[in-house]
Amino acid sequence: MIDSGHVQADAALARRLELPEGAEVYRIRRLRFIDGRAVLYCEHYLNPAYFAGILDADLTQSLTALYAERYGIRYGRVRFDMLPTLLPQEAATMLKVTYGSPSLFITRVNRDQHDRVIDCDLEYWRYDALHIDVEAVANDEG
Repeated sequence: MIDSGHVQADAALARRLELPEGAEVYRIRRLRFIDGRAVLYCEHYLNPAYFAGILDADLTQSLTALYAERYGIRYGRVRFDMLPTLLPQEAATMLKVTYGSPSLFITRVNRDQHDRVIDCDLEYWRYDALHIDVEAVANDEG
């Protein structure tokens, strides 16, 4: 984990979290590693209405497990938006690559088992750490 705290949601983030612009949200910034190499810089933004006191928890553990164990919240629907981009300065510094290096930017909006938007992740992946394999299955409805 890099750090955690309170921030005000800008217009784009507020829209994703279905909150008013300027609303206070929790931000948790983390790095993820594969074979000792930082490959993902992630900013998690949480709706504080569902996660009272979470910033005092051990945020190095799985947030999914923490949500379930401490708050009884499980993921339901998830929406992903992926696009290639150049790394912004903060992400590049954390990933130890040159500012403007290619990356995959993934925005993930998570809903819980009650279909409430609970958090939003902004993920910057190193381009050389990705392998994407997608399989789709048709349903009987069309």
